[in-house]
Amino acid sequence: MGLLRTLLALSVVFDHAWPDGAVLVGGQIAVQCFYIMSGFLISYILVERRSYASLRAFYINRYLRLYPIYFVVAILSLVAILATHRTGFEGVYEAAPIGAIILLIFANATLFGMDWVMFFGVRHHRLVFVTNFADSDVPLFQGQIIHPAWTLGVELTFYLVAPFVLPRRRLICLLLILSVVLRLYFVDLGFGTHDPWTYRFFPTELALFLFGALAHQVLLPVCKEFSSRGQILGANSGTLFLILLCTVYSLIPVDEIYKRVFLLLAFGCVVPLAFLFQLRHRFDGWIGNLSYPIYICHTLVLWICTFILKYIGVADQRVLAILCAVLSIAFAICLNWLVGAPFESIRSRWRSRGQPAERVGAKTDI
Repeated sequence: MGLLRTLLALSVVFDHAWPDGAVLVGGQIAVQCFYIMSGFLISYILVERRSYASLRAFYINRYLRLYPIYFVVAILSLVAILATHRTGFEGVYEAAPIGAIILLIFANATLFGMDWVMFFGVRHHRLVFVTNFADSDVPLFQGQIIHPAWTLGVELTFYLVAPFVLPRRRLICLLLILSVVLRLYFVDLGFGTHDPWTYRFFPTELALFLFGALAHQVLLPVCKEFSSRGQILGANSGTLFLILLCTVYSLIPVDEIYKRVFLLLAFGCVVPLAFLFQLRHRFDGWIGNLSYPIYICHTLVLWICTFILKYIGVADQRVLAILCAVLSIAFAICLNWLVGAPFESIRSRWRSRGQPAERVGAKTDI
């Protein structure tokens, strides 16, 4: 699972650094696969391991997983933005009404509501709900310090409802069906196939999170019934299958909608095997821990790489994408070492119940 998580993070990097090149699965599908894995892992720590003695412990632990690294990268990004006088960012705060400015400051400072920024706009100097974030007098999304951080708002909402939903399998199934029906309804209305409704709206993306939770609660026990040799073979084969599928996805000559549905279904069904692979291989967990810092730092790295290549006169988009990926990995290693590791010891204090740490221990957390 760790290899897959980092591969998906790099899919987002290439999608932003090389938007005209078909590389891996692309940013949107990568994010939705993350939702599935998040549902699987949160169900694992809440329902199977029961790692937390209270809701407070769970919420604090999850927030400490996301916020410290985000905060460091956000500060560095804000310094870069102000040092270079990025007109788009500064223009938002100069032109937006006070309500929009409060929303942006609160979201940037806390992560809560980051996703909802994508559903608001400005018309006649008033903050209003819009079906297209580009349909606004002031592009509020440009006021986000780290643009991809909107997914963290969605994740935090998953965490908010998870303790009340995941222990109840019938409720999981009911909400999953309602989420799918809502998506189909939006598609029928005509805007469900357009950004931001395709993968940014929490109520419709909830189905993917719950699909991952069901994969843990229904499929993982089946996989664990295999013999030790069967588990090893299945874990290795399943992980290799998903890695190959993600790698060659853009080359498969099938209509995009069918490929996407197949990939998401395959991910949900096979992710228990990838999880068993991670339990048996410590390096897989270490690699997976790079996925979040890669994701959150890559826009800053992309800006730096663009500046450097422009300064030396290199305009090749492929060079930019590869350089951005390599430096994002290096930056992610530093973030985990300098920020993630110290806070991991703090997070461990909030895990007060459950089985003793397994081989991957905290590395099963996203």
